[in-house]
Amino acid sequence: MARKTPEQLAKEFEGRKAKGLAKGGAAYWPNVLANAVLRLVAAGSEITVPALIERVSQEAEKQDVSLKAGSDEAIARLRQAVAKAAD
Repeated sequence: MARKTPEQLAKEFEGRKAKGLAKGGAAYWPNVLANAVLRLVAAGSEITVPALIERVSQEAEKQDVSLKAGSDEAIARLRQAVAKAAD
């Protein structure tokens, strides 16, 4: 079995760390969705699915890995709920 260079090991570690952070961040999706609703209400906007998805997408653009993962999960769950309601 070939030995890995320190650079390869570091790259693998960073990949595993990012994956773990993304998994843990996905647990934040209820908070991300709640914050989006609160911001829409504070702005006096109507709470609709497209407005929620747009607001959550804005949160996903931030650099924080856990916040991005939570935002992605919130959007996926919101779309899933809309699809179920449509059936």
